Amino acid sequence: MKYNVFLRMQLQEGQWVTLGDNHTIPWETRDLVAASSGWSIINQESVGLASSLVPKLEKGIWELTQSPDFYSQYEILHGLGTINDTLDFYKDLLQDCKDHPFTELYGNVVA
Repeated sequence: MKYNVFLRMQLQEGQWVTLGDNHTIPWETRDLVAASSGWSIINQESVGLASSLVPKLEKGIWELTQSPDFYSQYEILHGLGTINDTLDFYKDLLQDCKDHPFTELYGNVVA
C-alpha cells in the first residue's frame, strides 16, 4: 500500500481542482516520516493547509541529510534507498507546498 498526497483548491461548492503533482510514499515508511519530520501520517483525507506542512518537510529534509546514519535502521526495515526515496518525497512535496501555500493537502491510502 502507498500513501498519496496532493494539493487541491475548492472552486465552487463541490468542485475541486488539483494543483502540483501527486506525491506517493510507501505506507510502511510512515514510521520514518514521523521520526524524521514529526508528521504523523494517518489514513486521513484532509491533512490541512499546504503552508502548515512546510516546517515539517524542511525538518525532515534537514534530519535525513544531516544525520542519515541515525535513520539507517529504517533502511534495514524497509529496504535500501528508503532514506533517499523519502528525501525525494519531502523535496517534491515541499516545492508544491511552497508554490501553492493556500491549497488544502489531501491524502489517501492506495493499493
